[in-house]
Amino acid sequence: MTEPASSFKSIILVTIFAVCVSLFAYNTEVGKDFIDKVPDSFFLAKYIKQTAEMDTKDFTPIEVLRDITLTELKDNTTFKAGIIWKSTPALILVVRRPGCQLCREESMRISSLRELISEKMGLNMVAIVHENLNNEVEDFNQGFWKGTVYFDKEKSFFSAIGGGKIQYAGLTNILKPSVWSNIRRNYKSGVGGNFKGDGRVLGGLYIIKSDTKGEEVIYQYREKVWGDHAPLEEVLKACELVSPKNGEASIQSDIKAALEKVKSETLLSNKDEGPSKTCNSQESCG
Repeated sequence: MTEPASSFKSIILVTIFAVCVSLFAYNTEVGKDFIDKVPDSFFLAKYIKQTAEMDTKDFTPIEVLRDITLTELKDNTTFKAGIIWKSTPALILVVRRPGCQLCREESMRISSLRELISEKMGLNMVAIVHENLNNEVEDFNQGFWKGTVYFDKEKSFFSAIGGGKIQYAGLTNILKPSVWSNIRRNYKSGVGGNFKGDGRVLGGLYIIKSDTKGEEVIYQYREKVWGDHAPLEEVLKACELVSPKNGEASIQSDIKAALEKVKSETLLSNKDEGPSKTCNSQESCG
């Protein structure tokens, strides 16, 4: 190999190594702070920032969500999303891919709190998907979510939670330490999945207030990488905030017990308990 060719190969290898190290560092607080200070014009700084992590924007205006058209999967009827929180606060899980084992894991963790969130706190719990492939949604619901699932054909919820633009996660996700940490967590949970469908479209979670004072998004979590879940501690605190029973001693006691389960990682220990529960868009259901 000639000397120029060898030098060029070395430059390429060093560049790849530098990008990988930078992506790794950007997933740490110290590394992120350092790289954020680097001008975008310097080498691949702008690419690294955009690839590593998307910025969190302000909460989605409720008016945007209210007029989104959703489809009831049982009879293909359509309705405006605002009906979900018309008479009760709501938790809305925006699912990246029903067959994804990371998405299924998140669904099971939240579903395991259904009695607390839905029955005791009074929130309507629904999941939103952007694909309806064969039996994928049915399998997802029966085995993991065990509640209400609606189809968002236009991916409007996914665009809304992305700040007005659908956010995608490409193969560069696999370079991120946080993704490997999520995969490890999922492996320990024992929740399986498949590779059917488009897993690039990132989702998230909304909690919406609905009372005599009006409607408002009070909590929003945007999925940044594969397997990035809204912290259950934050979810429960937001649910309590919008709950009609906010402040009741029994609710606070139940939340405390649930958080202990979160810390001890025992939320999925009873994952096969109870039949699945479904309802249609005209019902107030969890």
